[in-house]
Amino acid sequence: MVSVGLTAVGSQVGAATWTFSYAGDRYPAWAWSEGDPPVRHLEPMRRTKSGRLSKNIPVQAACMTTGGWLFLESGLEHELATWLDRKPEVVWLLGQPALLEWEDGLSHFPDLLSMDRDGEVTIWDARPPSRRDETYLVKSVRTQAACQGVGWKYEQFGGLSEVESLNLRWIAGARRPPEWLDPARNVLHDRLADGPLTIGEVMAADDGRGFLVSAMWHLVWSGQLSINLAVPWGRPTPIAWAHQGAGS
Repeated sequence: MVSVGLTAVGSQVGAATWTFSYAGDRYPAWAWSEGDPPVRHLEPMRRTKSGRLSKNIPVQAACMTTGGWLFLESGLEHELATWLDRKPEVVWLLGQPALLEWEDGLSHFPDLLSMDRDGEVTIWDARPPSRRDETYLVKSVRTQAACQGVGWKYEQFGGLSEVESLNLRWIAGARRPPEWLDPARNVLHDRLADGPLTIGEVMAADDGRGFLVSAMWHLVWSGQLSINLAVPWGRPTPIAWAHQGAGS
């Protein structure tokens, strides 16, 4: 399960103050009464550098959704960003999107921002359930309340299963569309017209140059082909066009 319900921990101390960065400047105490910040123009609020005693491992990840780079702070954030990057409904992603501060001195940098095609914004925090201590829980409860107050969503990400994580890494290697995608997609369209095929059947239909197989993996990445991410893959694994369904 990707997100978890929140238990109220700690008291709310006034409304959160949001700080954003864009066009090279910081904008503290964002005036929400004047509208939302320009989400597509926001810049990371911080870029962590690593050292011998660092708790975080900075990651600069290519993002197909934005066509640019995401500045992340852990492998778990990278997994979350990759998981969101392949979702057709997601149209924007940003790492370290904001700074939230409360009047008692508590502050928080959420890990990721996503926006869907309907303009709905979600703020994400990525942390394994085993590492969600009391301080984190207080921050997450307050961040959820702050997001609700401005019409945004808040989610927590604890990581995928080992199988899902490995499968996601595999298809991430095919995220860039190959030059031969269109003709290969037409071949796959004809072969899948009557229903699902297996990975092995697609491999057998390839002429040995790998065009059909590489196109298949890209179409799985982009969500056009459906596959069950939660089970180990092999030649018998079924795939289908997303509208047909194959247990994704």
